[in-house]
Amino acid sequence: MIYFFKKQFLLLILFFAVSTLMAQVDRSDKIVFGESDTLSIVDDNDVELGEDECDEDYQEVGKEESMIYIYFDWMPGYGTYNNFDILTTHYKHETSLAADTLILGNYVHPAPYKVYSKYGRRRRGMHYGIDLSYPTGTPVVAAFDGIVRISKSRAGGYGDLIVIRHDNKLETYYAHLSRRLVNPGQLVSAGDTIGLGGSTGRSTGPHLHFEVRYMGVPFNPERIIDCNEFKLKVDTLYTSGKEIKITSPVMNPQANDTPPSKLYITVKKGQTLGHIARRYRTTVYKLKKLNRLKSDFIREGQRLRVR
Repeated sequence: MIYFFKKQFLLLILFFAVSTLMAQVDRSDKIVFGESDTLSIVDDNDVELGEDECDEDYQEVGKEESMIYIYFDWMPGYGTYNNFDILTTHYKHETSLAADTLILGNYVHPAPYKVYSKYGRRRRGMHYGIDLSYPTGTPVVAAFDGIVRISKSRAGGYGDLIVIRHDNKLETYYAHLSRRLVNPGQLVSAGDTIGLGGSTGRSTGPHLHFEVRYMGVPFNPERIIDCNEFKLKVDTLYTSGKEIKITSPVMNPQANDTPPSKLYITVKKGQTLGHIARRYRTTVYKLKKLNRLKSDFIREGQRLRVR
């Protein structure tokens, strides 16, 4: 009888030992999120399914509950700006600007209305933009191609505000909106609707406050934009020291029959045709046609025509 109970006791000890070991193994293979844990959300609107993960550097943009990953070489102004801050409205004004050439590119006037308040000093301080009479609810469009950096409500005197970092390295500000239709990290083209006019923030009536800045430095938009004809006055800007210089008037597109110059790039590690098509605002089909490719396969170091 004693032998029987000793045997049962040993079997019971063995059972608990095995159960404990299995529980430890089970816990080591699982990650359990409690109710207080939050998962980061990655914006994958522009991700092509089936693409391999690439090794390029990227910046993590946004708060923990809303992450957006932007690859540095897709970022407008790559090599000029050192970050893509979606929380800070203004960069600290640069006291000295590096020598640079800005090709302005395609432009669409953000609002088909005339200027009623110009850039310049006021009794209460400096007015860093121009004001366009703009009825509440009227669509506001992006001036140039780029990526939305700021989209937030109650941005001080700006009210509801959108800031876009453009491919030409400028940033444009759209303030006092009644509604914002884009989010940080969203790719936009010149002429895309980004919001609706309004009178939020420090405003005495419906209008659009429009600013143009380079590296945080504001300048008069009317130096480069004909706000009566709703088109660019120039096609290129030069920056040097503390100056932003203007050069060469925009050519009349009807009088200029010269086809756009060809552009070639060298494929970097991890890039795909999808990556390159988004970076240069074209399509995989057009890239394959330009380069006479029979498949989507490309290799590091390969020379590709993108335009």
